Amino acid sequence: MISISPGHWLPGTGAKDIIDEVTEARKVAKRVTEILRATGIAVNYIEDNVSKSQAQNLTYLVSQHNKSTRQFDVSIHFNASAGRQNRGIGTEVLYYDQQTLAAKVSKAMSSATGLIDRGAKQRKKLAFLANTNKAAILLEVCFVNSTVDVAIYKRDFEKLCQAIANELATAVGKSIKEQNVVTNEMKFSSPTLKAETETTLASKICRQIIVDAAIDAGANKSVWQKKLDDGTITDADLLGLSAKVVVGINKKQ
Repeated sequence: MISISPGHWLPGTGAKDIIDEVTEARKVAKRVTEILRATGIAVNYIEDNVSKSQAQNLTYLVSQHNKSTRQFDVSIHFNASAGRQNRGIGTEVLYYDQQTLAAKVSKAMSSATGLIDRGAKQRKKLAFLANTNKAAILLEVCFVNSTVDVAIYKRDFEKLCQAIANELATAVGKSIKEQNVVTNEMKFSSPTLKAETETTLASKICRQIIVDAAIDAGANKSVWQKKLDDGTITDADLLGLSAKVVVGINKKQ
């Protein structure tokens, strides 16, 4: 049994830049919970919607975790640094005394998505890690101010959540059922073309260009712009929209 909670209390109370930490942490925590529960693993999902300050939030989350029956605790966060960055910064996992598990989860997130692996980092003064009474890790999924990190996160949201769930399941002696794994991996005959395509689709600017061009070619604006904005659009969607643009150009000729 595992207890999982997204950090902070309400949207806007965590790091915020290209994306909002609280909003995204809740998405990740909920999806990981769904995957684990579908495999038969008992998960306590804890969310704070009552606190009015950081001190109250930390007290609330620690107390709720400590009240639950579980083998270990997981807190989901997103990181931030100074200023908007047009480079990848990466993913990392913080720990009090669970270095091995933290390193495995950090590596899994990196391997599944291409986010830079910043590894396991010990933090003994963080309230969540220091005061929960079971083994605990705190995930910093990616940097909210990195255009590259955010593009990768949105592109590979499902792969990321599956990777986290796989490692957490392994930690409690279970394995994720194969039918629960969802993948949008594309098959390429050319490694060079694959790399170029992945780089293009990871770019926020390029993704917007594809969607805009598809809308001009007749795609539903309300549907596809919303999918792009909320991060649910897939690489396959973008390639399909690109094909729609080509068809539109051909018709005009």
